[in-house]
Amino acid sequence: MSTIQAKQLEHAHAFLSHLNALNFNSVADLLAPDFTHEYFPASLTLPAGKAKRGKEDTLELFKYAWTTVFDSITFLPPMDVIQGSDAVVFHVKSDGISKSGKRYNNEYMLTFHFAGEKIVSMKEFTDSKYSDSYFAELNVL
Repeated sequence: MSTIQAKQLEHAHAFLSHLNALNFNSVADLLAPDFTHEYFPASLTLPAGKAKRGKEDTLELFKYAWTTVFDSITFLPPMDVIQGSDAVVFHVKSDGISKSGKRYNNEYMLTFHFAGEKIVSMKEFTDSKYSDSYFAELNVL
């Protein structure tokens, strides 16, 4: 593994760690200025109807979800990690609880794309059946 690939893997792990710690400034430092975040699959009911967001919108969405929707939410350590040229893929689960006391345990495939050490995009594939049902009941996104 090259030095740059090692840094990319380190930064993908740091992304999750910083989110778990509610350290949004450190998350922002990992992202390229033109960073984009996309939700998949297309059939998912999307927060505010947006499938794709830029850096600032993504950070605001994370801040809102992690501090307003959830009492706590944590990405668990990846169950599977795949690394390629300028990309890292994590298969992860979350453990959380909403402000209303409802448990949140979703499953994701997160694909991070890099330019050098900066994350330029993240594609988030989620358990769409679980997500749609969970957030429809909360009526928050």
